[in-house]
Amino acid sequence: MTRRSNKIKHKAKTTLNKVKTNIKETLFNIADIPSTSVQQLADFIQHHPDAKVTKKQMLGISYTFYSLETEGYNYYLETNKSKILQLDGHYQDERIVSYRSYRDYYQLNAPIKMP
Repeated sequence: MTRRSNKIKHKAKTTLNKVKTNIKETLFNIADIPSTSVQQLADFIQHHPDAKVTKKQMLGISYTFYSLETEGYNYYLETNKSKILQLDGHYQDERIVSYRSYRDYYQLNAPIKMP
């Protein structure tokens, strides 16, 4: 019975997060607020020519670390292959995003308000 209730809880949580993401995205579009998602920011950082890239292998697992400073924005990204593990972004002294895969899995594609 516990397994079934966990499955139902997981499905409800996933559905609720999808609804919240859609509402947020719609509100940002209506109000014409510039926004992006963690996935879009990660892609931007990984493909930016000024990004500093460091690769390390720890316990047989390859990790890639990116750091980027551009136009007052500072980004730090950690990935394991194509999985985003951590993403931090700041504009001047204001935090834009603080994503951690272990706690924010459902918010990977949620819109983030950009300053």
